[in-house]
Amino acid sequence: MSISLDPPLDFELDTALPRACLALDTDVLVAIAAGLAEVSSPSDLRPGGTTSERQYERILATDTYEAWLIHWPAGTGLDLHDHGDSGGAFAVVDGELDETTIDGDRARMRRVPAGSHSSFGAGQVHGVANTGQRPATSVHVYSPPLESMNFYVGGVVDSTSVRALWS
Repeated sequence: MSISLDPPLDFELDTALPRACLALDTDVLVAIAAGLAEVSSPSDLRPGGTTSERQYERILATDTYEAWLIHWPAGTGLDLHDHGDSGGAFAVVDGELDETTIDGDRARMRRVPAGSHSSFGAGQVHGVANTGQRPATSVHVYSPPLESMNFYVGGVVDSTSVRALWS
């Protein structure tokens, strides 16, 4: 599986530097995601792409965390994955998303409507999907900034280095 950024980032990340930051607590990530969701809208995404594919854009990057605005057309989603060593939170700006989390051998699904949020620790496996009839938009915040994502397909892990894709 591969992830590509379209359009690509306007700058290169220095992958030679060690990660020196501490991860922010999920309560702080929720507060950041909720605050950014209050001032974000689907129209904040750069023009382009198709109306049938998920669109995403990094809207904020610091040494401690990063934030992404993601547009989810009806019927789109991201299969079970984790965010490597990063914890995170997301807040729904518009529409609603379904989040499936894995706890041991149990899968739990919950609907996250506009104005609501969810959070997850490093290594937590989850999937996010828009199973509704209308588009959804959300803000996702990760700390430390993403370096990898692991996707789980049929019990097999496919690890993807996010930084390698950005450079």
